Formats: sequence, structure tokens, C-alpha cells
Amino acid sequence: MRSTRWRWSVAALMLLGAALYLVDRSREPDGRRPPSSRQEASRGETPREAASHRASNAPPASAGSTALAATVDDLPLIGPSPGDRHDGPAHPHPITPRHLEIQHENGLIALLNDAMSARDGARMRELTREYRRTHPEDPSRLQGGYEVIADCLEAPGEESRAAAERYYAERRASTVRRFVRTICLEGS
Repeated sequence: MRSTRWRWSVAALMLLGAALYLVDRSREPDGRRPPSSRQEASRGETPREAASHRASNAPPASAGSTALAATVDDLPLIGPSPGDRHDGPAHPHPITPRHLEIQHENGLIALLNDAMSARDGARMRELTREYRRTHPEDPSRLQGGYEVIADCLEAPGEESRAAAERYYAERRASTVRRFVRTICLEGS
């Protein structure tokens, strides 16, 4: 019995030693640990390097151009052909106006969700007006859902509940639909 326990203890110590050796071996030559993610790698950048990665306010090139467009932060683009130069910092693809438009729309949706979480119907209306002004196409028809929720928050009653029921019944694929159910129909 004692001999078996001794063997297991020795085996556990050997495994622990091997694990410690591998962890120590994975460090950089100067004793630092390598960054485990892009975020940690960017923490070690100098302010000048970090500033070079930020986007400037320069307008992007048009999305319909056939030539490679300059990016927002003026880094060159890597072209698709083997003859294109691949030296120095570069972007693998351009940041087009469509990319910026999607980013703006996602930002508005995040602000609308924050206002909805705070139960701030007035702020939701203000953001929905901006959303309609800047993104009139609204293929997902989210704007109507956010307006229904704002109605339920500001003026709860039969009229806002009926509008919520209509939206919930008609917009079955909407990502806002569950919030309409939770806030307007279930009253949470």
C-alpha cells in the first residue's frame, strides 16, 4: 500500500516538474511572457504606435472604385496579385464607406439597446430619429420595433400594447421582437 502511494506521488511530482518546465520554456528569452492576445500585445505599444493604428477623420475612398482605395488611417493596402508589394504595415482590405456605414449603424443599435435597458423612452425616440435620418433603408426593420418599445415605455396602455402585438405577430425574424415581447407584452 505504501509503495503504491509512493509511486503515485513520484509520478505526480514528475508531471508537475514537466509542466513547470514547459511553462518556463514558453517565455520570451528575456524572461517576459509572450502576449496571449492582440489586446495584450497592443498594451505594450508606444503612444506613437498606438496613434498610428487609430483611424483619422479623413474621408474614405469611394466603394465603387476599381483601383485599391486608401484606408481611413492612410496605411497602404495589400493588393491581390503576386506582384504587389507586401513590405511594411498594410491593410489586407480597404475600409470603404459601406464599412463605416455598418459601423455607425451598429453603434446606433448599441446606444438604442442601452437606452432600452435604462428604460429611457425619450432617448430611444431621439436615437430612432437619428437612425431613420442616417439609415432610411432599414432592411431589418428594427426602427419600428424600437419605436414600439419607446411607446410602451413612455405611454403604456391599450394602444401601445396593440402596436406591440402587431409588431410581434408581423416581424417574426426581427432581433428586436423578443424585447417587444419582454417589455411591452409581458411588462417586465
